[in-house]
Amino acid sequence: MKKHILIIFLTLYSPLILFADQQMFSLEDCIDYALKNSIDINRSDNDVKIQNANLGKSKAARLPNLQLGLNQQLSSVSNYDAINNEWDRNNNTTLNASLNSQVTLYNGSKLINSIRQSKTDLEAAELTVQTYKESISLNILSSYVTILLAKDNLVNSKLQLEATQEQLAYSESRKKIGVISLVELLKIKSQVATDKTTLIEAESNLRIALVSLMQLMNMPVNEEFDIHKPDIDKIIEEKTETDPDKVYKIALELQPQIKEAALNIESFMTGIDIAKADALPVLALNGGINAGYSSSMDDVDFGEQFTNSIDPYVGLSLSIPIYQRNQVKTQVEIAKIQKNNSELDLSGIKNSLRKNIELVCTDAQTALTTYKAIQEQLNAEKESYNATNEMYMRGMLNSVDILISKNDLIIAENKFTQAKYNLILQNKILEYYLGNSITL
Repeated sequence: MKKHILIIFLTLYSPLILFADQQMFSLEDCIDYALKNSIDINRSDNDVKIQNANLGKSKAARLPNLQLGLNQQLSSVSNYDAINNEWDRNNNTTLNASLNSQVTLYNGSKLINSIRQSKTDLEAAELTVQTYKESISLNILSSYVTILLAKDNLVNSKLQLEATQEQLAYSESRKKIGVISLVELLKIKSQVATDKTTLIEAESNLRIALVSLMQLMNMPVNEEFDIHKPDIDKIIEEKTETDPDKVYKIALELQPQIKEAALNIESFMTGIDIAKADALPVLALNGGINAGYSSSMDDVDFGEQFTNSIDPYVGLSLSIPIYQRNQVKTQVEIAKIQKNNSELDLSGIKNSLRKNIELVCTDAQTALTTYKAIQEQLNAEKESYNATNEMYMRGMLNSVDILISKNDLIIAENKFTQAKYNLILQNKILEYYLGNSITL
């Protein structure tokens, strides 16, 4: 009975399991998987948690502390008794307890600035996570487009092989009736072999591209893994801004790296104020209670001694720095240098962003021009090949003519496929700089 149930279960659910294994991944699926399994992002998330803990620590520093102190001491004292002319040793046990608390009233706004700096560092850490996410997403996009290109190349290779095999079958029939020579037939056979080799290379390139994407996603290599092909024609028709000045102005307001660098400057500016505060007076409110017991008062029991010896106190303490061996001055100078370095970092990031955008805009403009030019070339090569093939079928041309025309068409098709996906990639990168989500 158990075997029958198992067979029924496998019969019903095996197709579902197979479908799950062969699930097609969209670009969004690939990005989501990569983000969830990224070590860099997980490590950055931990940095965010650390900064959040530091913020809590800075806020808690404003609260009063509370300390309980206990001290027990055993003593033995020798006293000389002049009347009896002898030494007497007295053993004594004491126990002292204290409960103390202190809260800072003023320390040059150091506590407030520490909280402000911790908040700034937390925001910067969160932006670091966002930077990693966007970098991974762009890498996934590039790999995804590479697979789409490899898929189209594979389709082209299959069509080319099929067309050549049809020509071979036709040529063999013509050879039988003596219309063409053996040399022409062998040239067609050679082209079939070449097309088969090209097909194998196309299959290998596709497999390598799929493995590369899975590795980017930190996914174990799965033979069933495949991606969804979007509507390429619709994507090609999408227009995007290619003016570098306009794109740069928009990207300055959106890029997490720019925001993070600006926050780092703010953090170091606050650090200067924190360093300066060490040269200012510190005012604190403190208070507590003390109580004790001594065995020398053997006529008073433990509880009564503790109850009657409770001494509460409250007071203010003021600490005024006079000479600190240039420690504060040095710390202020270091904080100023760190702020200056962060300003240089921001300038460097802005310059890199501007250069990247200028390059991407140029590439996108070139890609569009190239795409249109090669599209015209491809249409011309198709017409030429169709005319050549028709003349070949009528016996007006030999195999060399048809192979030359076919190879020209293959080259044009490969160039067009490359240009098409290069245009898509460049436009999608520009959309990212414009603040649009990375999708296909």
